[in-house]
Amino acid sequence: MLVCLACYADRVATLLETATELRLYRKDGAELVPCGVTPAPQNGVLALIDLLAAAKVDLLICGGVNGCAQAALRQSGVAVAAWIGGVAEDVARVWATRGVQGLDALRLPGCCAGHCQPRRANCRGRVRAPRPRRIHQKELSDE
Repeated sequence: MLVCLACYADRVATLLETATELRLYRKDGAELVPCGVTPAPQNGVLALIDLLAAAKVDLLICGGVNGCAQAALRQSGVAVAAWIGGVAEDVARVWATRGVQGLDALRLPGCCAGHCQPRRANCRGRVRAPRPRRIHQKELSDE
């Protein structure tokens, strides 16, 4: 399995669009094997998707990424582990030892990876309090 980390300097880029380099890894048994580093395309996410698909990358590990880019990546055969943060080498090591599920411990704060259920719970599973109902001016005039 070939994995790509979208990085900015030595860390996973907080947003896919800000990545300056792509670090490629694969697992050989339990061992993590670096496969190279390439500059991230600077002409947009579509060029990045084309590059990853051509390189036959199986999994992209990145920070924030919009839904359209995620859908396009999946359609190109690239799975996405989004909203991940940390030092690139540490993230790669976690992936190599604990798999994709192990990356959950490295999730960035805030809404992430579609785990939220609208109006019921946030990403950490805490139930949200119901919002107070807003009274519109028309409703006030009807009373």
